[in-house]
Amino acid sequence: MKDLRTEALSFSFQKNKGLREVLLFIGVAIFYKVSRFIAIGDEHTAFQNAYKVVSFEQMHSLFYEITLQHIFSKATLLLRFMNRFYLLVHVPSIIAFFFWLFRYHREKYYFIRNGFLFANFITLFIFMWFPCAPPRMLHDIGFEDTLLQVSHLNLYSSSLTHYFNQYAAMPSMHFGTALIIGICVCMYTKKVLLKLLMVAYPVFVLFVIIVTGNHFFLDAIVGASVSVVGFAVVYLFYKIKSKRLQPQVQEIKE
Repeated sequence: MKDLRTEALSFSFQKNKGLREVLLFIGVAIFYKVSRFIAIGDEHTAFQNAYKVVSFEQMHSLFYEITLQHIFSKATLLLRFMNRFYLLVHVPSIIAFFFWLFRYHREKYYFIRNGFLFANFITLFIFMWFPCAPPRMLHDIGFEDTLLQVSHLNLYSSSLTHYFNQYAAMPSMHFGTALIIGICVCMYTKKVLLKLLMVAYPVFVLFVIIVTGNHFFLDAIVGASVSVVGFAVVYLFYKIKSKRLQPQVQEIKE
């Protein structure tokens, strides 16, 4: 009787792939948060790396973050909206995207899920190797903490630093993830309006992370690059796996 119940539960769990995916993402999210917290670099190194990013951008004519911040510095309502967007939209957008993908494009879901997860796995090593303070912390060279100014919320107060890695600006997976979502939805949806929205989505996310002072342009570039590498590695893995399975499939047919 016990074996029958165990088999029934096992069958039910295997049948409910949606539940397995939810549990997988919950587990990955917990692992990612814990690992990201463990990967926190020291403050001195994080600031030194941030200044290195500034120097690199200046050398390659990419350093326009302060200019953009100053242009929108008086747009209080817009800044308030963008800060809320940055804090509140990222995770729900991931959930909505993968739910949509699982529900309507199951054949594409597993590849994209694996590419997304591997890209985020890569970021953990970058956080450990290159801890980087966000622009909003570099007040001495002209950056502003828009969240503190507009909403009076200090993300770097001692009471909040226990909940996240404050030196994880490099790379920007806010932008990397937005790019993944935008490209995938554009590829798989037939709705013109949704395509247009998804073209605009990563562009708007880039605008938000720069103007709010959460990331440098280089953070976004590296975030996009990490996403590409993550998917490329998974694609190569699928190709190799497929080639190894071909002889076995041929033997079965014969």
